[in-house]
Amino acid sequence: MDAKELGRNLVQLRSERGVSLREAARQAGIAPASLSAIERGQSSPTLATLNKILKALGTGFADFFAAAPEASESPVFHPAEMRTIEDAHRKYVLLFPRRGDLKFEMVHETIAPAEVGPEWEVHDCDLGGIVLQGGPARLEIEGRGAWPLRRGDVFYVKAGLRHRAVNLGRRPLKQITVWYPPKY
Repeated sequence: MDAKELGRNLVQLRSERGVSLREAARQAGIAPASLSAIERGQSSPTLATLNKILKALGTGFADFFAAAPEASESPVFHPAEMRTIEDAHRKYVLLFPRRGDLKFEMVHETIAPAEVGPEWEVHDCDLGGIVLQGGPARLEIEGRGAWPLRRGDVFYVKAGLRHRAVNLGRRPLKQITVWYPPKY
């Protein structure tokens, strides 16, 4: 999805929810001018910022980027059906479709090497994952500490904790992350 389409979809969602631009920006913790530029397609938000905006509008990545819920009950999901969203530093591949019988979301994340730490994130769900490739990295949970992450390490972050994963290596860090409960 390009910046213009993303912006149009955010305007439509905000309008459907009956939320003013200023109120959405306030709830997302960003400047109204920033949200306006995103909605006009003149600026592309980071995935962390987009997540804040979507949360302020009462939704998440899966609902915003997914097509209508799948009628199929197949237990197999093919790569061609998976949605990908990305910014300059992070790429998410939503591995499962939006479907009511699925009890968690699973995302294949790729995190670029960072010279500066990425934005902090807060989720309204628990998340856990495993580092598949790359690193080393560091998991930081605000007010709690920082822990090294290497290939094969598994992590868990409780809902509501401000956190971030920083890729300290020279290659992209790849991990699978599971969000429970799902946001759709």
